[in-house]
Amino acid sequence: MIDKEVKKMYLLEDQLKNRMQQIAAVAATQSWNAVRFEEYIALPCFGQIILRFTLDQIELSLSDLDHYETMLYEIVGNEFLIDFMGSVYQKVGVSYADLEDRLIKLSKQLADELLPSSIHGKGLKEDAAFLLQAAGLRPDERVWEIQPNDDALVLLIMGKQNRKLKEVDAGVKLYVGEVPEQACLGLMKAACYAKRTGVSLARILLLQ
Repeated sequence: MIDKEVKKMYLLEDQLKNRMQQIAAVAATQSWNAVRFEEYIALPCFGQIILRFTLDQIELSLSDLDHYETMLYEIVGNEFLIDFMGSVYQKVGVSYADLEDRLIKLSKQLADELLPSSIHGKGLKEDAAFLLQAAGLRPDERVWEIQPNDDALVLLIMGKQNRKLKEVDAGVKLYVGEVPEQACLGLMKAACYAKRTGVSLARILLLQ
C-alpha cells in the first residue's frame, strides 16, 4: 500500500520537520512574533524546499518585506528558499490576475540567473520518483511541486498548461496536476534573483 511507503518519504521525515520548526521559532523570536511559519513546498526538479511564512502586520511596505525576507535568509542560509503567502504580497500591490504571463516574461528576462540546488536535492528526487510511480506516470516527468496537506499530497508536473491529470487513492490521496513549465522557471528565477540581490520577491513580481 502507498500509505506505508509514504511515511518513509524524505519530505515527511521528522528530522526535516524538526529543522523547519527550529527555523520557525527563530523567525518568530527575531520578528517579535510578526513572522509565522505557514507551510512548506518541495520543488524536486530544482532540488529546493520553500518555507512559506505569513506576516502579522496590517500596514506593509516593500521595505518591510525586504527587511523580513533578508532576516529569513540570514536564518536559513542556503538550506531553504523562503517567501510569504500570496495574501501578504497582495498588501503591497502584487496582483495574481495575470501572474502566469508575468512569470513567463521573467523566465526570459532572467535567463542568466543561476538555479542552485540545495542539500535536500537527492531526497526530493527520490520522493518525486516514488510519487510518479505511485501515480502511474513516466519516471522521467519533471516534477515541479510536492505539497503535503493534512491527509493528502499534491504532485504537480511541468508541462504546457494548467490541468488536473488524476487522483490516486491508495491509503493516501494523491492529487496530480500539470502546470506550465515556463511559468515555473520564471518563479524560480525570480526567487533566486531576489535572494541574491537582497530584496523581496514582491519587488520582482511588481516589475512586470
